Amino acid sequence: MQKTHSILSALALASVALTASAARADLTVVQTTSISSPQLQAYMQTMTPQQRAQMAASGNPLFSGKPIRSVIYVHGSKTRADAGPMTYIVDVAARRTLVINRRSHTYTVQPYRPGGAAGQAQATVRDTGQVKRIAGHPARRYLLTSTLASQPGTVIQGDVWAAQDLPQPSILGTGSGPFGAIQSQFRKVKGFPLKTSLAVTGSPLGSTTVQTGVVSVSKATLPASVFAIPTGYREGAAQGGIGM
Repeated sequence: MQKTHSILSALALASVALTASAARADLTVVQTTSISSPQLQAYMQTMTPQQRAQMAASGNPLFSGKPIRSVIYVHGSKTRADAGPMTYIVDVAARRTLVINRRSHTYTVQPYRPGGAAGQAQATVRDTGQVKRIAGHPARRYLLTSTLASQPGTVIQGDVWAAQDLPQPSILGTGSGPFGAIQSQFRKVKGFPLKTSLAVTGSPLGSTTVQTGVVSVSKATLPASVFAIPTGYREGAAQGGIGM
């Protein structure tokens, strides 16, 4: 089931990163992501209470059964996304990505590689022409269908409501593997995604849905410390939390 967990975690992370913006003004975006997988929940019921407790405590949203609350901060070329115990900071100008585990107080430094996931996913995006207001912004609906080279038979379908008056994210597709591959496909959506609903079919876990919605957007000025490595953290393996 590890491959399926990876793709669902990648979808969750892609949804989180969708709201990272290239706007000149500082932005703080709060959003929630929910993952529904009946077969996974049924599988967890076969575990012992101790095993289920360990899975829920891992921080992985696939096992917690609770919505993921994430916060995205944007300042110039820098974007930070907090989800669970993990923090991801991309500095486009410095061509650097920081992966920080706030639970273990560790971090890793990775190169910024735009387009690094090219060829790992194929997608079609269709503009439906439908428009409605979301969070005070005029949003346009796009339909998405995507397949992954690493997951034959798995299909991702859904829709994206993107605000036409806000800029499109600039860091999509900077990750590796399925995470970056899925992200890169959203470059075909014009505007700032405010609401997404994605369904995964053809995986060992059956039908699974990932839904993300923006709760609030603030333009308050952000201090430089938001995009810095926290004092006292050590460099090392920062994997964990949301399923990376």
